Amino acid sequence: MRDERSLIIISSLMLTMLFIISVFAGYMVGKNYPVEEELRKFFEYFGGFLENPVILALIIFANNAGKSLIAMLGGFFFGIFPVMFVLLNGYIVGVVVSWRTPEWGLWKVVLAILPHGILEIPAIIIACAYGVWLGYRFYLALFRGEEFKIYLLRATRAYVKLVLPLLLIAAFVEAFITPVVVGML
Repeated sequence: MRDERSLIIISSLMLTMLFIISVFAGYMVGKNYPVEEELRKFFEYFGGFLENPVILALIIFANNAGKSLIAMLGGFFFGIFPVMFVLLNGYIVGVVVSWRTPEWGLWKVVLAILPHGILEIPAIIIACAYGVWLGYRFYLALFRGEEFKIYLLRATRAYVKLVLPLLLIAAFVEAFITPVVVGML
């Protein structure tokens, strides 16, 4: 159990570093690639949901919960899928930051992400760290005949007890508090 925690912590730290690197990469690419039109289409499509913060929060929660669960469970493919998920999410954050910075300024963009991101990003990283750990456990099960089911259950329990509550709170913060923070800036 102690080794399990150590591996989860180490995986979380490594995934956090990858996230930060991918945010920077997305920011640099976003500065040179006009993503404004694609992002505007996305926000126009979901614009009606923005008017009802409860529905918006539930959509955000369902989206993040589903994707982080898939990333975690996809970890049994030797941990590749959760790593790619973290890289992609960091990249997208970087692109959005680069898109909004010229209009809002960097501090406003950071303050728009911070209230919900402080919960959402760690929750996703924890889910992905469990996915990497499941990849390791799957490797041991496949090549050394160790049991896998018990580890899958542990990861699922951690997802339900830790990741889901963080994502739920983050979704409501994003729907209710983030717009207020952005409006005040």
